[in-house]
Amino acid sequence: MRPLLLLPLVLLATACSTASTVTDCAGLASDVARSGLSGVPTQAEAEQAVQRLDERVESLDSPEVKEAATDLRDRLRDLQEAARSADPAAAARAADQARAAARRTAQTCGIPADQFLGG
Repeated sequence: MRPLLLLPLVLLATACSTASTVTDCAGLASDVARSGLSGVPTQAEAEQAVQRLDERVESLDSPEVKEAATDLRDRLRDLQEAARSADPAAAARAADQARAAARRTAQTCGIPADQFLGG
């Protein structure tokens, strides 16, 4: 009898977790879409994206989403450094890696990558 009583609590916890993940992913997508990843972001765009993700990553509930978002933030940091170096080829490579991380994050969130990449 007790397992039947626990089922509504499990379902409620799952629904809350899913709602939190949806909210987290929507916020991430919004932050990243403004980063200029549809092209090669400028140093300023990369810096702003890193700052936004630094704040957002700390508040994420889902471990999977947090891991993907942390990797994305780190790739944006790489892009920021490449933009500072004034090496267009390095910036293009770093942008490609950041776009790949954005796609992985979108996949983790279960939403289309274009919501992260802008366009």
